[in-house]
Amino acid sequence: MSGTSRVETEEDVQMIKEYTLLPILLDMLARDMEELKVYKDKIVYNHILFYLREVEMGIYPELQQLKSKMKQREIKVIHTEMNALGIQVEYKVRGYIHHFTMLRSLVKAELMTMLMNMRGELR
Repeated sequence: MSGTSRVETEEDVQMIKEYTLLPILLDMLARDMEELKVYKDKIVYNHILFYLREVEMGIYPELQQLKSKMKQREIKVIHTEMNALGIQVEYKVRGYIHHFTMLRSLVKAELMTMLMNMRGELR
């Protein structure tokens, strides 16, 4: 991008964070939908499953949009590692390599915030 600073911006970091968290959210939704199958005889099962699938389907376009924006801004996630403490991410912004770590408690809080925001968008 011509005229763009080589320094990472807060918006860059936010995009990387979302790009890192959305696949985790997809995994959580898939796991929860599978675990809910034990309640398939309950009245609310289909309603809850419908909502979870709606959230899941809303994530894919968001991921694609993020990926496109990141490409335009010369941002690339190089490596993501989950461990007992949280997530470590190595990424490149306009040629410079950076790192960040999110503790498990922050990951959980961010995922809950994302879910709440998506809930508002689905209404």
